[in-house]
Amino acid sequence: MIGKKNIEAIILDMDGILIDSERHWQLTERALFADLGIDLTDSLLVETRGLRTEEMMAHWSSRFPMDGKDPEVLMKEYDQRMVETMKKEVSLMEGARELIGMFREMALPVALATCSTHDHIDAVMEKHGLRASFDLLVSAAADMPGKPHPEVFLRTAALLKVDPTHCLVFEDSFYGVVAAKAARMKVVAMPDSSEFDQDRFGAADLKIRSLNDFTLHTFQKLQEN
Repeated sequence: MIGKKNIEAIILDMDGILIDSERHWQLTERALFADLGIDLTDSLLVETRGLRTEEMMAHWSSRFPMDGKDPEVLMKEYDQRMVETMKKEVSLMEGARELIGMFREMALPVALATCSTHDHIDAVMEKHGLRASFDLLVSAAADMPGKPHPEVFLRTAALLKVDPTHCLVFEDSFYGVVAAKAARMKVVAMPDSSEFDQDRFGAADLKIRSLNDFTLHTFQKLQEN
């Protein structure tokens, strides 16, 4: 039996936490810009990790000539390519079902808070049959500033009717960690393996390599802090 509960709700990011999609986003981004004669190397792609589509497009539009292409058209093409990829190729992160199941057994509400669009969310929920596993699905794509702004997390907490200081967030990106901490939430960081040793992720309350590393004992320790 857990003692006094100071974590009352769980908020999961989608890309890089629930689903193993970061490589697919980058491959799609690279392919889209390759069609314009722009070579986005691995070192360049790091610059847009965790950004919304419009933020990514604005970033590269300021750096490279778009060959007369309408950014709105490019954004729609990019998002549609990823919807199809999510329906066919993107798998769940190892341990994701088990993690959600653990929180459901504890009767904690579980929400998804992502900068991906509702179309992306729907594709993931349908492919993996997860809609019933979440109490709330929130997209910051249309009417909220992207991370590191905390609004997506603050709005999620408000919809759950839970004080932000009683929420636990799972994030893979540094921008996501900053957003969660700005919302005064506890945050577990699960960075990409290439970024795991970066000191900046020390801003998180806990850093893990895999969702399988997060156990009931881990949760209880976070409760005590």
